[in-house]
Amino acid sequence: MNYLKVLSEIFSNIKYRLAFAAMALVLMPIFAVTSDIIVLSTLEFNPIADPFKIALMIMIVTLIALNGTVLLHNYDARKSLGKKTTLLGSLTALFTTTCPVCQPIWLVWLGFGSASAFLAQISLYVGLLSISLLLVSLHYSLKPIYNTCEVKVNGLSAGQKNADKSPIFR
Repeated sequence: MNYLKVLSEIFSNIKYRLAFAAMALVLMPIFAVTSDIIVLSTLEFNPIADPFKIALMIMIVTLIALNGTVLLHNYDARKSLGKKTTLLGSLTALFTTTCPVCQPIWLVWLGFGSASAFLAQISLYVGLLSISLLLVSLHYSLKPIYNTCEVKVNGLSAGQKNADKSPIFR
């Protein structure tokens, strides 16, 4: 599957470019404040923020905005086909992904700082896992647009040309 071709097809519409920009602009400051990259009291950058965690947060926000844009595109496509569909499941899926750097700060704000101390040391690994899961989510969200199917019939994928090897097609 050519991801760039499919994404360029989606972003050729101004509606989806604006949706991506709006999601990124809304999520970036929220994640920056909750991950303590921007200090809330002074609204300045945290001078001791880890550059790798900043990069992880930017990648996570970008992937969430990209997933949201693709989900909006898929919702519009299904709506135009007349199929009853809801955006509630997709919206819920977006809120299940959180910035791994943010979690300790949220727990400190809620009064559970000492219980979440171990999360600060594994947040980089959780961040990498979160990015990989967002990439998997993006892959499966792009499949309906690219019209790919992984269903195998007697060992052959649905799009294979070697139908003569299958006993069904003889």
